[in-house]
Amino acid sequence: MTKPNLQRRAFLRGRSPRFNKAAIRPPWSLPTDDFVEGCERCDDCGKACPENIIAKGDGGYPEIDFSRGECTFCGKCVESCKAGAFETSIERTANNAWDLVAKVLPSCLSMNQVMCRTCGDHCNMRAIRFQLQLGGNATPLINEDLCTGCGACLYVCPNHSIEIRNNKNDSNSRS
Repeated sequence: MTKPNLQRRAFLRGRSPRFNKAAIRPPWSLPTDDFVEGCERCDDCGKACPENIIAKGDGGYPEIDFSRGECTFCGKCVESCKAGAFETSIERTANNAWDLVAKVLPSCLSMNQVMCRTCGDHCNMRAIRFQLQLGGNATPLINEDLCTGCGACLYVCPNHSIEIRNNKNDSNSRS
């Protein structure tokens, strides 16, 4: 199978001619250039994902779609890959899957005087806590050291006020 010309594809779709390196790849993916080189776009990782959050992105390469659910870090995507597009020489844990963390946007209901703690209730790592402010309003605070970037909070947010970003520079550095 030949690799697509991603710059041409982007141009024809009216996007930047540079490949979207910020796309969130499945956990334990190789760095973007190595991942794109090794990935055969077979969709085995997407079929193996029990959460069904791996979708075909630009060029048919797998991307994480947190609007479908959260990543449980089961590792089935890695196990299903025959092409070697994933890091296999490390012990797989949620803490080394990627450098992603959740960020709360200003449109958050709690930050706008509406009682909501849905994100904190769904965070298994307890990385989201609510701090009382003057006037009795509690605002969400994310402990980036505890956050695994799993997407559980994003998936359930009624106002779509959470996004997943790279912990260091807002692009997925592991993929």
